[in-house]
Amino acid sequence: MKSPIDETVEKMLRIRWLVCLGALLPGAGCYFVVAYTYVFQFKKVSNFTECKECPNLNITLPPVSYSIGVWEPQKFIWLFIMFIHLPPRLFFLTLYRRLFLSFAPKSVWYGRITWIYMQTLWLEPMGLIIVSVVDINGGFIIHALGFAIWIITFNLNMLLNIVLHHFGGLRETHGTMENTWRLKIAIFLVGYICAISTPITYPYFMANCSPFAYNLFSLTELIEVGCNSLFYAIAYFEFPKTRITIGIKSVQKDLDQLGNRKAPPLPTKQIMSIA
Repeated sequence: MKSPIDETVEKMLRIRWLVCLGALLPGAGCYFVVAYTYVFQFKKVSNFTECKECPNLNITLPPVSYSIGVWEPQKFIWLFIMFIHLPPRLFFLTLYRRLFLSFAPKSVWYGRITWIYMQTLWLEPMGLIIVSVVDINGGFIIHALGFAIWIITFNLNMLLNIVLHHFGGLRETHGTMENTWRLKIAIFLVGYICAISTPITYPYFMANCSPFAYNLFSLTELIEVGCNSLFYAIAYFEFPKTRITIGIKSVQKDLDQLGNRKAPPLPTKQIMSIA
């Protein structure tokens, strides 16, 4: 019996597509929905108040959570962006896993850090999904938990990426890798300062009804989003000749080519590789 797919069907994508869809798209999309609110729904911004305990506050910068999860049609635009963004984002796990393991020194701790780093790359998009699906009004605790997962794992994976980049010896391989390492540190420092400020500014606002604290909280959210996109976009310079191959391959055809034509037909399988 002949396999239903007797030829390999594959598509090869350049690294720039991965960077555009997996790194830059979510940042650009987030800024777009925020800008949409100010351009077409400014009344919502001008009348925005966070809670009944702090009425008539002059909050000129509502948090990102309202634009991506509460206000329409922004939340639908954001969910569409998320639908496009998540699959390419997962390719970064394979890219950096291969990069760091190929230069891995013979050290147990290096392997353990690499494993922890991979877990943060899984958890970060999971936190983003929670933040996007559960809006701040529908489930504040779950939404806040998703935000905490996203911001903590993002800053942790930035730090671990920098550590692995250094101790794996990548800085010595090329001048570009030295420059990207320095750029990662700069983005990490900005992102880290923003991250540690959020658990300070929001509770301070709730305790003192300070509009400055809340505007600062919202501003750091926007900066953190930009840091996220820029940090992953560095992959464009670290994998300049990498090609992403996505396709369907017939296992039966491979066996036939090896001369094993009497073997029973095997089911087809999907392959996703990075060349």
